[in-house]
Amino acid sequence: MEGARPADFYFHPVPAAANPFWRLVVSRRERACLFTPAAPPGSAAHNTHPTPPPVFAMTLPFDLPQPTGQPVIRFRPLRPAVAGDQPSALELLVTVASPELPPELQARPRPPLNLALVIDRSGSMSGRKLSYARKAARFLAGELTARDRLAIVTFDGEVSVVMPSTPVSDPQPFLAAINTIDSGGCTALFDGWLAGAMQVAEHLQPAALNRVLLLSDGQANEGLTNSAEIAAKVAGLTAKGISTSAFGLGDGFDEDLMGAMASSGDGTLAFIESPGQLADLYASELQGLATTLGRRVSLGIRAKHGVELVDVLNDLETTDLGNFRLPNLRAGQELNVGVRLQLPAWTANQEICSVRLAWDAPGSAERQSLIEHLTLPLMAAADLAELDTDTAVAEQLAVLEANRARRIAIEQLDFGDIEAAESSLDSASALLSCLASSELTSMELKLLAEKKALLRQDRNLSRKRLSRESRRSNTSVWEQNDNGQT
Repeated sequence: MEGARPADFYFHPVPAAANPFWRLVVSRRERACLFTPAAPPGSAAHNTHPTPPPVFAMTLPFDLPQPTGQPVIRFRPLRPAVAGDQPSALELLVTVASPELPPELQARPRPPLNLALVIDRSGSMSGRKLSYARKAARFLAGELTARDRLAIVTFDGEVSVVMPSTPVSDPQPFLAAINTIDSGGCTALFDGWLAGAMQVAEHLQPAALNRVLLLSDGQANEGLTNSAEIAAKVAGLTAKGISTSAFGLGDGFDEDLMGAMASSGDGTLAFIESPGQLADLYASELQGLATTLGRRVSLGIRAKHGVELVDVLNDLETTDLGNFRLPNLRAGQELNVGVRLQLPAWTANQEICSVRLAWDAPGSAERQSLIEHLTLPLMAAADLAELDTDTAVAEQLAVLEANRARRIAIEQLDFGDIEAAESSLDSASALLSCLASSELTSMELKLLAEKKALLRQDRNLSRKRLSRESRRSNTSVWEQNDNGQT
């Protein structure tokens, strides 16, 4: 039972007294126990009960030992068995859960930071936006220590390294440099990002968290401007250990470009509608960096024995090896991946699939990995169809479907087909409405209704909010509601 974790299974209950020939199987990863027929086929016990009742599970009322220091993988099927008499579909969540930092680790200093803050100072940033950008930059410099490095880069049509990468032993030189930043002209976004990345690269530290923080309110219109090409450049530096967070400010920035950079950059994506939120965003970013347990995270799913991997609902980017890219692992957080598998008529005790999680841990030169294998009980298809579904899993899968519907709606909106975009959002709402009302489903229905109403009122704002929400499936997104509250 070592490494067991809590789970929420909802199985069709059958009284144990209905069949005395049961064995108890405690899940290695779940705080639950399964009751399955113990008698082998052909035995007297099996002949007495040739059609065993459905498998069922109960949640154990005690906490099993928990692992420390590394993530765990949990399989959470929508229904807790597969059919043995005909092909069946299997929907499940693969949950990657990162443990809370134990007190002894919380007391330790966080890993050093090697940051470059890249600020758009184009003409559209003049006035209130740039004033808040300077204020937030001063806050960031004040939160760093002598163990950290910070570079400050600005860009309009040209790039300026306002403060080269320097240990923050004294914040005053940084504050003085920040105060000199004023507005200019065009937006050479890629060149500004690249200059910041080079500042980080010059002092690349394997034990540090090396990141570019990019803030822009506009469209790239100088130098390299193609989103796919920029994202590829960002991904190239990510592979070398330099991540990128992208923060879009106001209502004029390119949400597709900023989203692609954050996703390819293994960083945080933020859409900020009010410049007054910048200090809170930077505080959240520092907290996220301090609790990062894994970077360059990948998830490999290998189907076995004729199983077909039909779909991964998160629409994750893939690595060169065909694995799926996940956001950073952060202490106390869970990442849920929605998976659909198609199985042939199944044989008992066969492995359905294996999942391999790999990541770079701060301060470790070796890549870390964890492998888990999925097997499920066997039952007749008719009995399987009668089992209750796991409500929590159904909700999470519906949210992933809703995020995909948002992406489809954006594509339809870009073609000018507002009716089709509305229909896509309606379909997502209908799926959520079929589930029992909960805090999660109610919030999702509210968000979808708000975006649908905005489609005809403010297409640009609706698109940005749809884009931000859609990326929750595959990117670390700074969560805020549409009133600017985190």
